[in-house]
Amino acid sequence: MKASKGFILVELIVSLILVGVIGVFTVLFLYTGLNGYLRAQETAEGALKAQVALDRISLELRDIATITDLTDNTSIDYTSDNDELPGARRLIYSPPAGNRLGTISISVDGVENVLVDDLTAFSLTGTYADLNDTADGNNEVAWIDLSFAVSEIKPFSLQIYPRNMIPEPL
Repeated sequence: MKASKGFILVELIVSLILVGVIGVFTVLFLYTGLNGYLRAQETAEGALKAQVALDRISLELRDIATITDLTDNTSIDYTSDNDELPGARRLIYSPPAGNRLGTISISVDGVENVLVDDLTAFSLTGTYADLNDTADGNNEVAWIDLSFAVSEIKPFSLQIYPRNMIPEPL
C-alpha cells in the first residue's frame, strides 16, 4: 500500500465548505454586533438631544410672563419673567417637509435656534382654568402639555406649570 501524501479531492472540497460556513457565520456575527452597537449609539444620542430640548423648553416656559399666541398647537409666542431670557420669544415646531423630518426651535427676537430635530410627531396644548377664583370668569394658564417623538425612540412628554398667573390668550 502506498502512503497518502496529501488531501484527496473530496477532503479538499469538504474543508473549503467548512471554512466557508465558518466564515459566513463569523461575518454575520460581526455585522449583527456592529449594527446593534451603532443603533444603540444613535438611540442614545437622540434621547440625549430630546432630554436637553425638554430641559430647555421647561426653563423657557416655566417663567413666562405673557402668552400672546397658543392657538395652532405648533407654536407659542411668549415673554419671560426671567431676566436671563429677555425679548420676544417663540417656541416653534416645523413639521416634516420633503426628505427632512420635523424640528423644534426657539426664536428670540427673530433669531431661530434649533433645539431638536428628526421629529416624527409633535403636540403642544394649553389647559386653562380659573386659578384665582375671581368672579370675572377669566381663565389662566393652568399648564402646558408638550410631547414629541424622535425617530425610532419612544415619545417624550412634558407638563409645564407656569410660576405666574398668565391670562388665557385670546
